[in-house]
Amino acid sequence: MSDLDWIEISTRFSDARNWWIATTGPAGPHAVPVWGVVIDETLYFYGQPSAVRSKNLVADPRLVAHLESGDSVLILHAEAHLTDLPLDSASVVTSYANKYSDPIDAEYLPGQPGMAGTLLFAMTPSHAISWELASSDEWTNRRWQADKS
Repeated sequence: MSDLDWIEISTRFSDARNWWIATTGPAGPHAVPVWGVVIDETLYFYGQPSAVRSKNLVADPRLVAHLESGDSVLILHAEAHLTDLPLDSASVVTSYANKYSDPIDAEYLPGQPGMAGTLLFAMTPSHAISWELASSDEWTNRRWQADKS
C-alpha cells in the first residue's frame, strides 16, 4: 500500500466538478453534491444558511467529502468551519468563475446578486483513503493522515 500525499488529494478535488459532502444532524445523515474550489491548498465550498449541510456543519463541523467516481475513489474526513474569507473576495470569485465557466453556472457563483448571505466553509482535513483499479485484477489502496503537530 502506497501513501497518498496532500498535493494529490487537493489536485483531485480541484479537478473534480462536484464533491459529495456528508454531514449529520438531528434528522440523521445527509449527503449532497457541492461545488468546491481549492485556494492555497485549502478546500472551500459554500451553502445557503438554510441548507441542511450548513445547519449541520454549524452544529457539528465533522464531514466526509468524496469525489463522484466509485472506481477511482477518494474519501476525505475533515471538519468544515465558516471561513473569515468572504464569499465575494477576489480569490473566491475568481477561483469559482475559472472552474465553473459554463454560462449556465454563472448565476450560482460567488459574487452574484443571488448569492448574498451564502456561507463559505473551509475544510480542515484529518485523514483520507483512496482506492482504484490499478490493473484488470488488482486494486490499489492508499491512505493519508494529517500531520498532528
